[in-house]
Amino acid sequence: MPERRSTSEQSRALIAVGHAGSVLLLEAATGRPVWERALADLPAGQPCDGQPVTVRIVGETVIAASLGHVFAFAIVDGELLWHLNRRGRGDGETSLATERD
Repeated sequence: MPERRSTSEQSRALIAVGHAGSVLLLEAATGRPVWERALADLPAGQPCDGQPVTVRIVGETVIAASLGHVFAFAIVDGELLWHLNRRGRGDGETSLATERD
């Protein structure tokens, strides 16, 4: 059975912002920060320090990509769910797409 959420939780729109090696999750209505993660503080994320970060929200997950690294964070608290290093394929900008793009 799916988890039930209150009306206020369901209507809380979130915005993921990627900038200078960090991911910031904000409440859309207020701009209040929910959490922030510096990619360089994560295992193998050091090359991403200060670099552009591309972000997408997919369901309950925030996906972030920078310099061939892809990270997945839990939307509720920013916990790192997984990390993929494709840096050996190049050092250019890493883009993301979802089925809704």
